[in-house]
Amino acid sequence: MNHTILLGKNVEVIQCSNRYEVGIKGLVIEDTKNTIKIRTENGVKVLIKNNIILMVNDRKIDGNLLIGKEEERIKRM
Repeated sequence: MNHTILLGKNVEVIQCSNRYEVGIKGLVIEDTKNTIKIRTENGVKVLIKNNIILMVNDRKIDGNLLIGKEEERIKRM
């Protein structure tokens, strides 16, 4: 699962250590080593990958598995 590409996908935060981030949904516009930027109806939100669980295409993805740059995750395959 560590090779998941998030850019351009619609995601929703279904679990997070910060309860205020649960329910955030939108389009992933940037994927860095430790964060993702999501364009929501209320603007751009930056989320830390550590300790979040995302719903992507009806699949739950643990943010801890997404830590690292996208190109690094692909190389680990």
